[in-house]
Amino acid sequence: MKRLVVTVLLITMCMGAAFAAGSQEDSKDDGQLHFVYVSPLLAHPVWLLAKDGFDQAVSELNIKGDWVGPQGVSPEEMAKLVETAVAQKVDAIITQGLVPAAPVQAAIDAGIAVLVVDSPIDLEGQLAYFGKDVKVQAKAFYDDVVTQYGNNAELNMSIQVAALNYQIAVDQIEAIKGQFNNYGGSFNVVNISESKSDRMKATTEWENTLKAYPEINLAINLAAEAGPACASVVRDLGIKDKILIYGVDDIDETLDLVRNGELDGTVATSFHNYGYQATYWLYQNVMEGKTPAAISNDAGTIMINKSNVDNYAPQLKVKKDL
Repeated sequence: MKRLVVTVLLITMCMGAAFAAGSQEDSKDDGQLHFVYVSPLLAHPVWLLAKDGFDQAVSELNIKGDWVGPQGVSPEEMAKLVETAVAQKVDAIITQGLVPAAPVQAAIDAGIAVLVVDSPIDLEGQLAYFGKDVKVQAKAFYDDVVTQYGNNAELNMSIQVAALNYQIAVDQIEAIKGQFNNYGGSFNVVNISESKSDRMKATTEWENTLKAYPEINLAINLAAEAGPACASVVRDLGIKDKILIYGVDDIDETLDLVRNGELDGTVATSFHNYGYQATYWLYQNVMEGKTPAAISNDAGTIMINKSNVDNYAPQLKVKKDL
């Protein structure tokens, strides 16, 4: 009797294993595409806008979509997540330029369609890059400052970026300097600080900067958390009437600060399309062989201020097909 029970258990286990293997094969053979989004930050508010777009697109296209990323800034963890996606033989990867080039290039070499967003990577064979147009952004800041201060003031600017080792940060700073060199009055960059994508760090840096350089009358923030951090410090110091503050991106807190005048404006690019249009372009490439006319593409870059804060959103959700 004991031998019979053991035999039945072994048969059951073998059938279970066979079913599991069969299920995996069924999943592999059901024709469903598998896309992975390796975000630089798993749950940062601005990247959740991209996640919403990604989730919407994979649902509409019946794609298996995985949203992955580190909790804090970690190029090394992003690299491991890309390597895992390659090992899984996924059909497409979307990622951001903080990740080292080598694992992303290995994905392309393995035949996986790759689209990069937000910050470019030097790669051979990527489908496309979506990002903000840094010159359009610099011109948007410049035009708003001229509207507020005129074209003959003394501008003492401080800039905060997420990290100076991001190529996109360097590109943005250079574009701003280039644009403001056209200013009719004087223009000086007093200080540049880093938020490290951390709100507390951003706040501390602005506290130190505004105490050390009281002549600053123009604050430009090139990281999502930096604008609200700067506004809070300026509020505490009671100096908003002496300084213009600009941010980037369109998270809810930033938009509320624009509405109540604590931020003079924010330049937004379409994080929604970092997820939504990016997924559609990869799908159209994988299924139909379509490719874009150019590798580098503006995802949409606009200034949001009090005049359009309540009606700009549709401009950043326009999808362009391949």
